[in-house]
Amino acid sequence: MFIGKPQITAVIAGGRRRLNYTFDDKSEVVEEYDMKSHELLSRRIKKQSNIKDAQWIYEVGEAQVLNQEIVPANNNPIFTRKDTAQHFQFRIRNLIYPEEVYQIDFDEPNQEIIIKTTNKKYYKKFQIPDLRRLNLKIEKQLIVHVYKNNTLIISYPKPDQILEREQQIRNEFEKR
Repeated sequence: MFIGKPQITAVIAGGRRRLNYTFDDKSEVVEEYDMKSHELLSRRIKKQSNIKDAQWIYEVGEAQVLNQEIVPANNNPIFTRKDTAQHFQFRIRNLIYPEEVYQIDFDEPNQEIIIKTTNKKYYKKFQIPDLRRLNLKIEKQLIVHVYKNNTLIISYPKPDQILEREQQIRNEFEKR
């Protein structure tokens, strides 16, 4: 995915620690952490392309709306990822149907979690990129979902390798 060892730049601003990783292939990763809790607030990735200008892809958190003239309707479903200390957590807000309408499936060969409704009004496939980068497989029985306040929350426990890496990052933050 990324080529070479990254050049890392760290900036602290607005109560957030921002880490910029720039790789040899000109791709970038930007992570923002809360200064107090060291919680990952956002991760966005930009891969260089020869065809067009590269776009930021938000892996964790939401893109900030800079242009207030054109704003998506606030009643459309919104898919975001907001991890907890122990789980990857995916949230779909503004889902207006009752809980029993939603089905969570798993596509084993593609390692994708699938959300669909029995009334065929919503369909979403997604992967867990962190697991894919480490070549780890999703185990279907560990996928948990909860529906409350018009929000479907899908959780998957973080494997030990990721928990250890996150602890290393927190330890580095404590040193500085």
